[in-house]
Amino acid sequence: MSLPGRVLKIEGDEILVEVTPKPECNGCHACTGLLGGEKKSAPRQIKALRGNFSPAIGDEVILDINPGEGSIAAIMVFGLPMLSFFIGLFAAPWLSDQLSFALTDLSRFICAVTGLVSGFMVLAIISRTDRARNLSLKIVDRKGP
Repeated sequence: MSLPGRVLKIEGDEILVEVTPKPECNGCHACTGLLGGEKKSAPRQIKALRGNFSPAIGDEVILDINPGEGSIAAIMVFGLPMLSFFIGLFAAPWLSDQLSFALTDLSRFICAVTGLVSGFMVLAIISRTDRARNLSLKIVDRKGP
């Protein structure tokens, strides 16, 4: 998913880019989520990383992620919470023995939701690391004003 845009602001390694996805794009629909569910042709400001480029304000740039990084991010965002949900679900019998409460459908559900919430908490912590930050959009091409 390549997004063309124009640099509006530069802050260290991060840049603020106004992007307008190409109207002919009928690909992965990732830009719909990236742009907050708005129409694909509506301009939107997003933060990205400079990468190996030194852009100036007003430069036209192309933003993209490295191949494979989108898959890693998707596995983290969807896989980790689902895994923790099932861990909570299957840990319910052991937990009911340890805490001496009756094993019912409600207690299984509460354990599963608790696992899901803990998975999202771990994901929130991971998303603040430098390694996760490197999975963001970066400049892959630059054209001067």
